[in-house]
Parts: sequence; structure tokens; C-alpha cells
Amino acid sequence: MKYLETARRQRGVALLVALLILVIVSLMGITAMKTSMFSSKISTGTQVDAMSFEGAESAVEDAFGYLYGINGAEMLSFMNGQIMHRCLTANGVNLTTCQSSDRMDSRGLVKAESRIRQKGMRPVDGGQVSMTGTSSITVDYTFDIIGDSEIEQFEVDDHHLQQALKSARVSSSDFNNIGQE
Repeated sequence: MKYLETARRQRGVALLVALLILVIVSLMGITAMKTSMFSSKISTGTQVDAMSFEGAESAVEDAFGYLYGINGAEMLSFMNGQIMHRCLTANGVNLTTCQSSDRMDSRGLVKAESRIRQKGMRPVDGGQVSMTGTSSITVDYTFDIIGDSEIEQFEVDDHHLQQALKSARVSSSDFNNIGQE
């Protein structure tokens, strides 16, 4: 008889212990799920930031390639303060500012563009010093290259400023008439 009474009491305790274990396991599961979601958000943010950074760097690299590929005659358009815009798209480069639909990646997320402007020039050390007549001198043209990248869906953007030098010859009269650093 005592055995039956003890068994009845233990059945109630077993139910409470089982419920307590179920609550603890449920809390552990919820915590693990929240941690996983938080980690996912962090990794997505890191990936988006890296994509934006790479977009701005790609725009700067494209501008460097363009700048070093032009000749002295093509550089004259920069002497009047012209700013060269370059928009990187999945199909190539547009020579304008990016439109709202221009994206450089296959997923259509990253808008990347660059601006190039000539910021002055200075004689190259050891170059011809004479400024008389129709002689020309070798100068370093200084350019600012600004690379911009934006991922609108995540409200992330990057802006990179680089300076570049390009050596070319200029007539002494142009050197005297154009702003120097």
C-alpha cells in the first residue's frame, strides 16, 4: 500500500520535471535562434559594406586606367575645369553620371561612378626650365579622382578620393596661363 502512495506522488513529480526540462530546452532553442538571426544580420551587413567598398575602388581603378590611357591632346579638355564622369555598369562604362537604373553588378545592387578633375600642374624636376619662346616643358598634371558607390536597399555608400599624377608636355605659354599647384 505504501508503495502505491509513493508511486502516485512520484507521477506528479515526474510530470513537473518533464515540463521543467521542456521549458529549459525551449529557452535554449529560442536563444540559439535569436543568436543565429543576429549573426546572419551581421554577416549580411559585412558583405554589403564590402560590396560598397569594392564598388568605389572599382570606380577609382577604372578612372586611373582611363587617365593613364589618354594622351596630351586629350588632356587639354581638363584644362578648362571639365569634370569627367564615368559610370560603371554591367555592360561597360558610360561617360555620364549614373542614372537611377545603372548598376555594376549582376544582382543590380551596386551603383558605382567616378569623377576626374584636373587640379593643377607643376614642372617635373630636371625638366626644361626655360619659359621663353615656343618651347615646351614636361609637367606633372595633378588629378583628383573621386569614386562613389551606393547600395540603396541597405542605405550604404562609400566615397574614395585618390590623387594621381600624369606627366605630359605642355607649351610654356599654356603653363603660364593655366593654374598651377
